[in-house]
Amino acid sequence: MNDIAIDFSKVHQIQLFGITILEPSSVLSSLMMTAVCVYGFVQLNKLGRTHAMYKQTQYFFLFMGLATAIGGILGHGFLYLTGQPGKIPGWFSSMIAVALFERAAIWHVKPLLSEKIGKYLGWLNYVELSIFFVLALVTLNFIVVEVHAFYGLFLMLCLIEIYVYRKKKDPGSRYIFIATFLGAVSAGFHALKFSFGPWFNYNDIAHIPMALSIYYYYLGARDMRYYGSDVLVREKQIQ
Repeated sequence: MNDIAIDFSKVHQIQLFGITILEPSSVLSSLMMTAVCVYGFVQLNKLGRTHAMYKQTQYFFLFMGLATAIGGILGHGFLYLTGQPGKIPGWFSSMIAVALFERAAIWHVKPLLSEKIGKYLGWLNYVELSIFFVLALVTLNFIVVEVHAFYGLFLMLCLIEIYVYRKKKDPGSRYIFIATFLGAVSAGFHALKFSFGPWFNYNDIAHIPMALSIYYYYLGARDMRYYGSDVLVREKQIQ
């Protein structure tokens, strides 16, 4: 279990109306990502599309918004009150978000695959999320969330979209490739712990390309085209 004692007096902090907030810069950069998620969710909702592929991309932004807000407020700002277990709701929201976009990609590619392979990918999505949920609870280690994000976004989502793009030249796929690259940049900053000091540390730096990555995921979700003939997809013209 990742249960490391932290001397919170040595963590950079501010006092606001008598309330201690740890790592305020990380709280703000997390809420910056939340704002991008809210924007993506609202804009996709305006399109009024009803197919599962589109709804799942939309709810990716809802759960990722919850994850970044909870992560910033509980995982950074009030960690001294919640401890490591306070990070769990944000971790779970993040993993649900990743699984939702991954499942949307499965819907995206399904019409281009055999029915058997499509069903296999769908079941794999459920099994994967269940396994990582259990691992996160047992270990209380953020690396589980990172590994799940790598698997869901870098392997499953990106590889599926490469296949779709080769077959259909889907306009949404190109934005997803950019989002994947920006996500890799963010992960690199975080892994290297590159910092300019406590008030602009590796978390804050990593959150900038991650916010851009989320925006490009929005563009990808907006422009994805469904290729199945089993349902009529109602789309409003993008304003």
